[in-house]
Amino acid sequence: MAFEIKFRIWDKTQKEFISKGITVTQHGKLLKFNQEVTNPENYKLLASTNMLDKYDKEIFEEDILEHTVAQAGTISQSVGIVRYDAKRAVFYLDDAKKLPLAELFSLRKLGNPYENSVLYDLYVKKQSS
Repeated sequence: MAFEIKFRIWDKTQKEFISKGITVTQHGKLLKFNQEVTNPENYKLLASTNMLDKYDKEIFEEDILEHTVAQAGTISQSVGIVRYDAKRAVFYLDDAKKLPLAELFSLRKLGNPYENSVLYDLYVKKQSS
């Protein structure tokens, strides 16, 4: 089975994910309708983890996930943001434990901070303060 590298691209000026007309070259340059993008800082590339949540929603970098934690006979929920650790070449959930996604179970995608300002306020602002 081949590993497929996929991205979703957030347009910071239009405030939406772009689904048509934009590609990433093998050298990391953005092309919009086959023309090199002159302002790449206006776009945010978010890599796919190639994983699905329990409802078959694709999970991308910076998505906000909830997962089940079973510890010492109790079950609880934990919420975090999907991040990529280049040193370990692994996607992980940026919560208290920072565990790799592959070690977690019962993942549920809550959304992402780009399309949902409430999630941004609750999770992203809180972590940066």
